Amino acid sequence: MFFSYNSMKSIPKIGGIFRFFATALALCILGVTGCGGKFFIPLCQAYNTCTTTCTAGTTCTTTPGSGGAYSSFAYVANSNQGTLAGFPIPSTTFTSLTGASYTLGTPPSAMVASPKGKLLYVATSAGSVFVYVINSNGTLALGNNSQPVTSTLNPTWMSIDPSGNWLFMVSNSSPQLLVFQINPSDGVLTQTSQGTIALDTGNPTQVYITPNDKNVYVGLGLGGLDGFVFDSVNGTLSNHIHVRPLINGGSADNAIGADNNSAYLFIGEAGSGVRVLTIASNGALNEISGSPFLQQNLGSNSQLGPSSIVVDQTNTYVYVAYRTSNEIIGYTLGTGGTLTALSSSPFQTGSGPDAMALDPTGKYLLVTSLYGNPDLEVFSFDATVGGKLDSVVSTPTGTQPAGAIALSVVP
Repeated sequence: MFFSYNSMKSIPKIGGIFRFFATALALCILGVTGCGGKFFIPLCQAYNTCTTTCTAGTTCTTTPGSGGAYSSFAYVANSNQGTLAGFPIPSTTFTSLTGASYTLGTPPSAMVASPKGKLLYVATSAGSVFVYVINSNGTLALGNNSQPVTSTLNPTWMSIDPSGNWLFMVSNSSPQLLVFQINPSDGVLTQTSQGTIALDTGNPTQVYITPNDKNVYVGLGLGGLDGFVFDSVNGTLSNHIHVRPLINGGSADNAIGADNNSAYLFIGEAGSGVRVLTIASNGALNEISGSPFLQQNLGSNSQLGPSSIVVDQTNTYVYVAYRTSNEIIGYTLGTGGTLTALSSSPFQTGSGPDAMALDPTGKYLLVTSLYGNPDLEVFSFDATVGGKLDSVVSTPTGTQPAGAIALSVVP
């Protein structure tokens, strides 16, 4: 396990040094590298109250200081490195990003955190899914006695519903959906009585649960999209519907999102742009007039590879990340679900933007890029130009490119 000096300085006062020792022990049980040496840091670093002065870049003196405050924590799963990277997000203005690295020993394939920020699930390419307890200072402690909470063939996407009680998982190996109940005390998973949910033919890409916790949608790539009505009390799915891709032979439904009122479903469809459909109470979907929507000043070739869709907290702007063109395209969300491209769009990202997430305050949009340069970038919302994204800070999450495949931001 590796903690950089700045990583320790960035951890807030809330948790304390003893959680770091517990985390180190838990990760050693898993077989983490670097567990044989001493594990010691200055006490003020564990409590985020240090000030460091360096002379000639070699000799550093650490003294107590005022510390800092953090609103949330971001975690990035690095497939090329077989690591997790954790970053505290300051509650005030960003000046830099520094964090801690956890070695997994095997490449992660998917990751998701519970909405309240207590549990983090990490799936590995070997098929095992582990649960980590997120300590109050953002450090991670391996749960379930270091044993997997479940295993399946090549899990590639996980989502947790807004209630935090149910975890959904898909694999690109077969068209099926797995649903698990989450034990809130220890994170252990129990598969629901419905068992494995059969999906229509396709290559599962994402699972999305609407903000009102009433509908579940699964992207199937070239197979289109499957939808269900969801009962968040007992975890059951019903009213299975299927939406076919708009264009045959090349179009694929890859990214899914919805507005904050759960009135409109957005489908990022390769080769077509963004499809907008109204969501009925029974789960039925109806495409609105004018859909799909493209960025007006770009050709359709630039609308390839949609990977993530995020709606800002004001329910005014929709952002779509495009992996193949290394950009985010922004839209204004209008009456009836219409999308109007922002004149300031597109916004350039690293190579292969793969995941986006808002921080809990809604002030920042975090983006990870699969091929790096940078791995993680933070954008703010421009104070004068509506919807415009301004790059604030960026950082590697491992040796470039780290293969950042998943991003979770928790309060």
